[in-house]
Amino acid sequence: MKRIFFSGLKGGVGNTTILANLASALVQAGESVTCIDLDSKNELRLHFAHQWDDLSGWSTLEKQTLDQVAFADEDGVKFIHHGYKPSTLKEKIQLVSDSRNIVFNDNEWLLFDVPSYASAESLHLKQDDFFLRIINCDVNCHSLISQKTLMQQNSAEHFLINRFNSAVDIEVEIARLWRKQLANILPVFVHQDEILKEALAYKNVGYNCAPFIVIKDDFHALISWLKLHYSKVTS
Repeated sequence: MKRIFFSGLKGGVGNTTILANLASALVQAGESVTCIDLDSKNELRLHFAHQWDDLSGWSTLEKQTLDQVAFADEDGVKFIHHGYKPSTLKEKIQLVSDSRNIVFNDNEWLLFDVPSYASAESLHLKQDDFFLRIINCDVNCHSLISQKTLMQQNSAEHFLINRFNSAVDIEVEIARLWRKQLANILPVFVHQDEILKEALAYKNVGYNCAPFIVIKDDFHALISWLKLHYSKVTS
């Protein structure tokens, strides 16, 4: 089982979009994937053609079990959405713990959408879990990364640059600087692509909406890197 936790360095950097597109890319590559939304904003479901007015989810459970609030999209991505009720950190930790009992097979990928305030430590993650911070090459993210609390890097947390635009000089410079400063930054980028915004209007992922978009190569590269990471962890 591979458990990956996606969290933005701040709000609006695109971690939910990254998770949803990666999930579809993995399934289309023959992998088994389950997505779990830990964020009270309850937005992950919107990428998987779920009914907009259905606000049920794991946070609203009483006597139901998790598999009764699980859905699958047309690609075969399984997902458990949050629901409309706010959840406490304690409840999130419990769901993370329980998730090891809901996998469909030993090779399952579990992708968690995590609010930006959470961390690997606060969720009590295991050594083999992978916590991925999504960042944009902008001054706001650079300022946050430069703060002392973030510079004391935890080996359990890695960084992925999203919405990268190589035509913008300041983004290139920030990315270059981060590669020197951040030991745990991934060597792959997810580039800026407007199709990701348009896809959400159709309750879908950009990965499905255009056959030759650049981000397909980005997600293939991300999958290859993740598989290499896990092969090293398990060897």
